[in-house]
Amino acid sequence: MRKTAVLLIALLCLALPGCTKTASTQEEMVALARPHLPIAESEAATLRAVGQANREGMSLLILAVGEGEDTAYFPVSFSRSGSGYAFSALEEGELTRRAPGCYSYRWQNGLVLLVDNPSCVRVEQTGGTKGTKVSSTGFDTTPMLIFDAEAFSATDGGGSEPPYRCRFLDAQGKELQ
Repeated sequence: MRKTAVLLIALLCLALPGCTKTASTQEEMVALARPHLPIAESEAATLRAVGQANREGMSLLILAVGEGEDTAYFPVSFSRSGSGYAFSALEEGELTRRAPGCYSYRWQNGLVLLVDNPSCVRVEQTGGTKGTKVSSTGFDTTPMLIFDAEAFSATDGGGSEPPYRCRFLDAQGKELQ
């Protein structure tokens, strides 16, 4: 009897990890994350994914609720589980507003930039020690998510993080503010 009970407990422990719900599409990921978000049931109809970043078996999905200036964003993490994604957590902290409809979020030693403003057509990033790394990303549709995986992975040698700056530019090259 005792051996049977131990065997059943061992089998149960092996089976439990397989019970985790997984998602294979962004729509399914949104459905897995929905119960964990601090939104009213009436707002659930406008819940949508606006971008996804992947790194080392993890995925960050940015969800949005609402429209225009009233949009609220939620960073949600998932872990890679076989051929799908398993919900991990509603991330702590909020996206930082950099310009109208332009946000940043620090994740996995990288920087996620979210552009949800049709006036923004290019993001210019300067980083690294003494601003030596410059890159520019142009796009023609929003929302757009850009993930710089190495934004904060190195230090300047003095133990502090290197300076990092990003500018959100319109079609005339003017910085949005």
